Parts: sequence; C-alpha cells; structure tokens
Amino acid sequence: MAKFSKKTVDSIISTILQGKTIKAALKELNISFQTWSNWIGKDAELLNRYHQAKISALDYELSTIKEELNQLCIDAKDVKGVSMARVNAMKLKQGQVQYELSKLMPKTYGTTQQISLNNADNEPLVISWKS
Repeated sequence: MAKFSKKTVDSIISTILQGKTIKAALKELNISFQTWSNWIGKDAELLNRYHQAKISALDYELSTIKEELNQLCIDAKDVKGVSMARVNAMKLKQGQVQYELSKLMPKTYGTTQQISLNNADNEPLVISWKS
C-alpha cells in the first residue's frame, strides 16, 4: 500500500490538472484505486481538491475545444472544406466534456431542469385528484 504524503497527493492533483485521468495519475505512482478511494474517503479537504482539479481540467479542455471549433470554422471557409471525420471528432469530444461537467456541476452544466413549488410554510405543493 502506498504511503499517504503531501508530495504524493500534490503529484496526483497536478496530473489531474494536466487533463490526465485519475487512472493514469495513480498508475504513474503505482497506487491502487482502492487506496486512493480510502484516502479521499477519510479526508474531505482532499476530496474537495480532487473535485476542483477535475473541474479545472475540464474547464481547460472546454477552452481548448472552443479554440479548435474556431479554427474549424476558419478552415471551413477554405475551398477544400473540412473533413466530416474532424467535425465528428469535435462533436464527440465536446459531448464527453459536457457529460463529465454535467456530473460534476449539474446546476451549471446539467441538461435537466427542476422546478419546486412550496407554500408559505415551505412545504412542497401537492396536487391530488378526487375520484
């Protein structure tokens, strides 16, 4: 079992910030996922750092996608056009990042909307039909 240390944790967080997966980060340091799960299960601050690192990495990835889409639009003005493979790859990449962000930050990036109605006593509104 790997030893928990600030250096090890900083290395994992740094790898995540570079856009690599947790699997890749743990493999580089020869740490099992179970060990990592135990660490973040016992340390709320570490869990928060990990969560923030994933969000930052995905935010960076979104900005990269935006730049690539801008370049794609410029290239599309060329007479030779843009290959459909490139367009489809961008769609897949954007969809994956959107999905991951919707799981990490559903209120900001989620696709579902929820409305809740409460009465003056802050109880949920209940509608019933009499038969």
